[in-house]
Amino acid sequence: MSELNWGETLWDQWDRVQEHTEHGLEFTKKCQEFVRDRIKVEIDYAKSLRGLKKRYKLKNAEDDAGNSHSARTSIKESVRNLSRKSNTSLDDPNFSTIKAYNVFLGQLDLIARDHEIVAEGLQEKVAERLKSVQKETTNNRKNLCNTANQLQHEYKEWQVVLERNQQKYEKAAKEADAAGQAFGRVNDDMNATKAQVEKSRSQMSYRQDLMEKSKGDYIIAVETTNNNQHEYYHQRWPGLINQMQRCEENRIEELKSILIEHCNIQSSILPHITTCIETMTESCEKISPAEDSELLMEERSNQPYPGDHMFMEWNSKAPPSAFGSHNNSTRKTKRDRKKTKIFGRNVGGSSESVNKEGLENLPPEKRKKAFKEKIKEIEGKINIQLKARGALEEILELYSQKPELGSVEAMEDSRSQMDDITQTLERLQEELYKYQCYLAALMDKTAPDKPHIGSHLQADAVSITSSVSHISHVSASHSGDAELPPPDQMSPNEFDPVSPTTNEFNSDTYYEVPDNNVPPPSAPVTGLSANNQCSVLYDYVAQHDDELDIWAGEALSIVEDNGTGWVKAKRNDNEIGLVPGNYIEYVELYS
Repeated sequence: MSELNWGETLWDQWDRVQEHTEHGLEFTKKCQEFVRDRIKVEIDYAKSLRGLKKRYKLKNAEDDAGNSHSARTSIKESVRNLSRKSNTSLDDPNFSTIKAYNVFLGQLDLIARDHEIVAEGLQEKVAERLKSVQKETTNNRKNLCNTANQLQHEYKEWQVVLERNQQKYEKAAKEADAAGQAFGRVNDDMNATKAQVEKSRSQMSYRQDLMEKSKGDYIIAVETTNNNQHEYYHQRWPGLINQMQRCEENRIEELKSILIEHCNIQSSILPHITTCIETMTESCEKISPAEDSELLMEERSNQPYPGDHMFMEWNSKAPPSAFGSHNNSTRKTKRDRKKTKIFGRNVGGSSESVNKEGLENLPPEKRKKAFKEKIKEIEGKINIQLKARGALEEILELYSQKPELGSVEAMEDSRSQMDDITQTLERLQEELYKYQCYLAALMDKTAPDKPHIGSHLQADAVSITSSVSHISHVSASHSGDAELPPPDQMSPNEFDPVSPTTNEFNSDTYYEVPDNNVPPPSAPVTGLSANNQCSVLYDYVAQHDDELDIWAGEALSIVEDNGTGWVKAKRNDNEIGLVPGNYIEYVELYS
């Protein structure tokens, strides 16, 4: 408490003291709200840092050396015929940049924890204390204000008693003076009787006695009021104001301690945050471009450069070996590998490698589940290929029944597609058998018998050959030696396999198709009218938004043919777009 007290200097400014202490409570409440919002900011910031880490976390960021080693050991014991080949990718944790990035994310998590510690400390050591100080100060101020009101009420009562006795004494004195004057008049009157004189004297004595009594009461009231007033202004009232001063100064002292504690809590995490930042800096200093380049070059392809292009006549058909050699390397990236579609289905698509899916780092149970899902996926692809083969068989049967709808080229193309489907089925069956063996080895069961496929497709090949011969005969009888010219560029269905990429389990073959940069045909189909039906001869993948994907064998409706070589066609599902005119053949001929 200061040397100057409020009781001596502010004894006559009680309203100001009340207003000052009330503002102090309001300030304490504002501090409470500030700390509450500060705690929320720390919690939200920590949550945002954790969300940032989770959102930008790489796939292998949480894989430690122990988990990777145990996973590799488990795979080696379960699948003995697994080949060990490294697979570098964008998020490979062995790259120095990825290591530094993962350290960044890890330190962000630690910094988030530091801010959570700040929030917890502010809640326990600041917010709770502020709440306690606010409550205690409010109660003390309320009690002191009630005591002050009671003292003021007593002071007013003393003044009322004093004023009442004063008025009583003044009244008695006036009445006694009047009674004395009346007695003097009666006593001086010669005509007054003795009885009248005695009565007036008795009345004067009575009034004088009342005056003396009132005077004594008034003197006592004055002394009592003076004593109480002296005690009030020198002891009780200053003491109460001094108690209010101590209450206010205690509040300020507690607030000072709380704010210092707030700063200490904040500064306690700074060394750890500094350590986290230093760790980030050290990880950045370890980034080595040379090491990353060496790590990338560990996986070599050893693939030869592509051969030279052959000159082909304008009306000759390019050999399959020259198709797709426009690229600078026969090793295509996954983005560049495209699968040929037959009726909207992938023909040449191969399954993803086991290594890319990270199966070697999975525990046995999860790896078992992954193998089962892979088997289910391959079985689905086999079913798709079987449906595509069935559709081609129906088209060949239709061509056999109605030769005018088909041509030799269309039949050859269909036979090529059938061969591709057969190769794909064989490859998928081998891949399915591979994963079945992996699963059997993982479950300690006997490997299944290897299936034999291809024999059941020989009959299809014979029927296709006979259909081609039949259509060739019919075409010759109708048009002599003339043949339906193929499109200006090679059909997308004609492709050849490139060098297969190998993974950790076996080799997967990807089939290359061109980038489908199909220009408008140089020989447009003319003389045709709208609202005709046409049959698609070759697959075509749309290159622009206004074009339509088409597949060999499907039927379309012609909406418009303006003779430019591009025909606007409509599918049964009301999908409309442009298609190359020499990729289709009208079902009905018009003059």
